Amino acid sequence: MNDSHSAISPGWPTRWPKDSFTGFWTWFIAGFIALLFVAAFIGGVKTTRVPAVTPVEFDILIGLQFVLEGILVAIVLLVLPALSKLSLRELGFRMPGRGQLGTALIGAIAMAVVANGGATLIDYLFHSQHQQDIVEIFKTLHDRSTIVIFAVFAIVFAPFAEETLFRVFFFNLGLRYWGFWGGAVLSGVLFGMAHGDLYALIPLALGGMVLCAVYYRTRNAWMSMLSHALFNTLSIVALLFGPKVS
Repeated sequence: MNDSHSAISPGWPTRWPKDSFTGFWTWFIAGFIALLFVAAFIGGVKTTRVPAVTPVEFDILIGLQFVLEGILVAIVLLVLPALSKLSLRELGFRMPGRGQLGTALIGAIAMAVVANGGATLIDYLFHSQHQQDIVEIFKTLHDRSTIVIFAVFAIVFAPFAEETLFRVFFFNLGLRYWGFWGGAVLSGVLFGMAHGDLYALIPLALGGMVLCAVYYRTRNAWMSMLSHALFNTLSIVALLFGPKVS
């Protein structure tokens, strides 16, 4: 492939093949997935209370999310080379280079500061002690196997799935037409909406933009996934041990 059109050229990823992310299927697939996230957001906002669930019901809930997100990720990975006119390797699925692990670590810290700081500010402004529904449900569960299942989902699968959808697909789509900030806003807002929580929308959108910066700077999808996984790990550790520490 001509280097001037390569995702690993010095101008990456602002130099795109002329026919990348064009045509009916690009906008149909992007629009369909975006509508799913908007629907999840609207559904979450309309929820008036957190339902009481058993460990088995929680496992089923996680299983359904795994299947649904897995299908979306499989579709995106299958069609992305054809839509972008770039290989998955050129889009960032390759071994990281020297120094990129440090960027991923800094990204995780920055995401924690931005997302958690934003959530704290919103709680202060609205005089609330709000937490996401999934967190409220998780805090009521004490079954070890359920905790392990949730931790594996949040630390391993969710970063891979969400970074593939929001950074590798939506960020690059926005970047192709509107530059870094256009792609970061598109990716970040959809990332926030996908979690179905009005209070968490802005903090998670800002956190998603931090992940866009990690992906953009390292040119490596695994690094934004690592930042995401470290952030989720810190969140789970805080949920499990925070009350005990206090």
